[in-house]
Amino acid sequence: MLWQTPGAGEHHVAELFSGGHRERAARMVEWGIPEPTAGEVASAQGPEMGKAILALYRSIPPAVLLERGTDLPAAAAKPGLVPVATEDVTTGSVALRHRAARRAGARAVDLDGLGHWWMLEDPARSARLLVDFWDGV
Repeated sequence: MLWQTPGAGEHHVAELFSGGHRERAARMVEWGIPEPTAGEVASAQGPEMGKAILALYRSIPPAVLLERGTDLPAAAAKPGLVPVATEDVTTGSVALRHRAARRAGARAVDLDGLGHWWMLEDPARSARLLVDFWDGV
């Protein structure tokens, strides 16, 4: 993963957070974060946020992530929900997310037309999805 690679991760985060506030906010909108949230996120972007992102992504070694993947069937002991935003290109294919949900015994629900920031793109639909899941548990 790019953000786990020293040097390359720092370069990528610096690139993502480059430019002035308007440029960063426009970039957030392109990624699916609607205004005014895009502007709020852009205001917080800077070296400290970059360090926090890299620390988070580097806090779990890739080998541990692989191990967690093999433990997915153990997750079936509790109810699970996997919102599958069909336009999210950052979290693997739709088929991969459905397979992971099946292995974990979770219910996968397609959110057609939504991307990585699905909860911001359609808050009402997202809230219904979560409330329906919680009501059914």
